[in-house]
Order: sequence, then structure tokens, then C-alpha cells
Amino acid sequence: MISRLGRSGSIARNSALNLVGFAVPLVVGLLAVPVITRELGAARFGLLALAFAILEYSSLFDLGLGAATTREVSGALARKDKGLGSLIAGSVLSQALLGTVGAVILFSVSTVLVDQVFVIPEELRREAIAVFRILALMIPATVVLLSLRGILEAAGRFDLSVGIRIPSSLATFLIPAVAASLGHGLAAILVMLFATRILICLVMAFAIKQILPGHSWNFRARWETMRPLFVFGGWMSLSNALSPILIYLDRFMLAAIVGVAAVGYYTAPFDAVMRLLIIPAALMGAVYPSVSGMAAIGDDGSVRRVYRQAISKTLLMLAAPALLIGIAGPWLLELWLGPTFAAAALDAVRILAVGVFFHAISRVPSGFVNALGRPDIIAKISLLEMAAHVPLAWSLINRYGLNGAALAWTLRVTVDAGLLFLASSHVLRRMHGGPARQPVSPR
Repeated sequence: MISRLGRSGSIARNSALNLVGFAVPLVVGLLAVPVITRELGAARFGLLALAFAILEYSSLFDLGLGAATTREVSGALARKDKGLGSLIAGSVLSQALLGTVGAVILFSVSTVLVDQVFVIPEELRREAIAVFRILALMIPATVVLLSLRGILEAAGRFDLSVGIRIPSSLATFLIPAVAASLGHGLAAILVMLFATRILICLVMAFAIKQILPGHSWNFRARWETMRPLFVFGGWMSLSNALSPILIYLDRFMLAAIVGVAAVGYYTAPFDAVMRLLIIPAALMGAVYPSVSGMAAIGDDGSVRRVYRQAISKTLLMLAAPALLIGIAGPWLLELWLGPTFAAAALDAVRILAVGVFFHAISRVPSGFVNALGRPDIIAKISLLEMAAHVPLAWSLINRYGLNGAALAWTLRVTVDAGLLFLASSHVLRRMHGGPARQPVSPR
């Protein structure tokens, strides 16, 4: 018997909502990035790209609690557990405290990043320091958002999650584009983005209060309720620490070896190609809480069925766009950003098209392994990849610049995809027909 959580209609609807939530900002971003690059220039755009990369890396301070919250809340709702309120409140409070630790660390090292880590022009030094310090203040809200959004999606309210995510994502593009056009600097842009992020947190907290009857933000958590979060999140935190490094390492190396302007030339095509990830992200965003709920009540048959469907649908939707980018990528890049950017990233965009295809497909096995309570496998794979990727990327970037960064990333994600498919097959074979276990440390 198929669990209601695994019904194709529900997953398809939520996937479609997710796709809209990713696609609308994508279209706006494609229109806004040329404006941002023109108004800020290559160096300032590169600095802004570094700021966003660091903000993405702030998920390190999440310690895996965002994904753990989605999984545990999905299971609690499926089992109708009475400790749901304590679980939610404890998760959000923990996220806020962890985000504050991250803010203090980044604020403290801002000058070091500008003066000793990155190659930043002297005329941008003071502005860069201000950017990193404001960025530090954004970390707590950014980390809390992971739990708040996860709670909405665990409850099946993708309509609210997407409805709130769209204006938040649009602000990421529109605020820099409009503010830069009006003559504002990077510091002012970051302050506006900070205010927007705080507002989004408040809206999400209000939405959660409305959709969960009887829920109140009393922030009284019990250890027996929180323990599964921290056990699961412990392994997720390791993955969260390594994943942004593996994704954004090329940008930091380019800034250190070639210069911050090279980051601007590389970031635009990289981010454009990476937009293909909205397809598996939309699908797995809907599948993850559903599979977590199915596993919580022992509906293994539905888990396997959804896994097969997720792989076939992802392959079907990704093949044509990846091929198009591989063939016409340089021409599309010139049409979008002009001949200077196209000439700088002519070969890189084609190399990245291959990499993003394998990276996107790997989202399916990765999501299932985590949803089934084995984040330790993902963390161990990431550790192995880190050991090989760091020296390889450094060598290739020193030798080939932008193309070397693209080649290193593509080689890494291709190997990653193969390992993740092997891991997911192993986890699915080990499933049993009884009620799912609470997440435990690997044996």
C-alpha cells in the first residue's frame, strides 16, 4: 500500500511549485546580472560574488540541523508525535545560536580576508572590509531560514515556502541591480539584503505558527527530542562544511592565484550553467520530506518506487539543456554578457556543461541517502574527494586559469556522481519492512 506521502500527485505538485520558485528568480537573475556587472565592474562584481559564496558557506554553522529538522519534523508529523513543538522550537533556537557564532568569527577575520587571503585592489580595501562585516551580520538569519523553510516543507506547505522564497530570491538580484544603477556601493547593497533577510525570517515564523495548530514559540526543548537532530546533524555538518568548499573552492583559488577580476569572469558562466540544478533541486525538495515520512512509517516499497521515478525524470529533463549549453554555450554567453566575458570563458562554459549534468543527476541519490538516515556516507565521500580535489584544483588553476578551474570541478562532480549512485544502491538494499529506525551513528 502506497503511503499518502508518496503519492505521485503530491510529489509532482510540490516539485512544480519548487520549480516555479527556482525559475522565476532565474529569469530575473539572467536579466539582472548584466546590469550588475556593467554598473559594478568586474572587480566589484567579483567581490560581490565572493560575498555570496561566503554567505553560502555559512551553512557550515547550521551543523546539519536544517536538513535534520526537515527529516525529523516529517517523521514526527507522519507518526503524529506529541513532541513536535519542542522539536521545532529547539531547532530554531539552536540555529540562531550557531549562526551568531558564525557571525562573530567572520566579523573578526574580515580584515585578514581582505589583506592576506584575497587579491583585492587597494582602492576597494575599505569597501571590501565593510562588505565582509555586514555579511557577518547576515549569517544568523541565513542559518535560521534553513530550519524555518524546512519546517514548512516538512508540513507539506510548499505553496507557502515557495511564496516566501520567490521574493527573497528576487531581492538577491534586484537589490544589487537597482542599487548599483542608483550609484550605491557594495556596503549599502549588503545592508539592504540584510534587512530583507530579517523580514523573510519573521514572515516564515508567522506562517509556521498559522499552519501548525497549537504550536507556540516557547523555545523549551527537551534533550530526548533534540538528540536525533544532533546525531543526524553531526554528519550533515561535516558535509555542510565540505560541500561549499568543493563547490566554491575554484573561486577562492582564482582570487588568490589570478586575481579578483578573474572570479568575476568565471562566476557569471559558472552560475548560469549551475541554474540547471533547479530541476533536481525542485524534484528532490519535494521528495526529501516525503521519503523521510515514508521511512518513518516503514513504507519501503514507496521509497524504492519514488527513487526509480526520480532518476528517470531527472535524466529526461536534463539531457537536452546540458547538450544545448555544451554546443551553444559560448554564443549564449556572448549574447548575455557580451564578447569580453564570452572570450574569457569560451572553453570553460563547455567544460562546465559536462560537469553540471553529472552534478545535477547526483542530487537524486544524495537526497535519498540523507532522507533514509545515512548522512555519514555523504560525509565520508566528501572527505575522500577533498583529499584529491584540493591539490588537483590548485595545479590546474595555476596551469590553465579559468579553464583549469572548470576542469577540476567537472572531474570532481563526475566521480562524485558515480560514488553516490553506488552508495544509494547499498542503502536501498539494506532497507527493511519494519518501522524506520531513529537516526543513529553508523555501525
